Amino acid sequence: MQIVLASSNQNKVREIKEIFAPYNIQILGITDLDVDIPEIEENGNTYFENALIKANEVAKYTSLPVISDDSGLEVEAFDNGPGIYSARYASNLGGYIPAMKEIIKTCNDKNNYRARFICCIVLVNYLDKPLRFDGLVSGRIIPEIKVGNGFGYDPFFISDELEKTFAEYDPEIKNKYSHRAKALEKLLAYLKESNQ
Repeated sequence: MQIVLASSNQNKVREIKEIFAPYNIQILGITDLDVDIPEIEENGNTYFENALIKANEVAKYTSLPVISDDSGLEVEAFDNGPGIYSARYASNLGGYIPAMKEIIKTCNDKNNYRARFICCIVLVNYLDKPLRFDGLVSGRIIPEIKVGNGFGYDPFFISDELEKTFAEYDPEIKNKYSHRAKALEKLLAYLKESNQ
């Protein structure tokens, strides 16, 4: 089975390919389609709306099933931001390292480090209606940045289920415990059931 991932983020494409590999499902990124897809404006107000916008746009260029995800980091001390603006927040500050430093400063000021990662995955071109799968990981921000294997905000977030940041683990560990992994687990269970 082939599924198109509505993303040109090579880190994300690689991560999802690794998660799907044992299930004989081939994940194709946008660059694998060999078509020129214009930049997609994510102007939704929720993770679901943004994921659906991306999935529907990419579905115009392929008859294959399409999945898209929108994820974000919600930090209590940051009024549950940056949330759906997580990537844009980092971009506006010149990258994830400066963004993490700002978030750490706010957490220190408020002495509150609780946070969570959210992921919403949408599947289109499969049934007449879009299907939605959500993943959530609660945890905390640590006041130092541990650059390693991860990407995005991984270097300063520790899940309640783990002892180190996502960036400090090998991908196979992160791919069991991350918010994206939890959403994809639900998607895989659905695909398995619907193909029996």
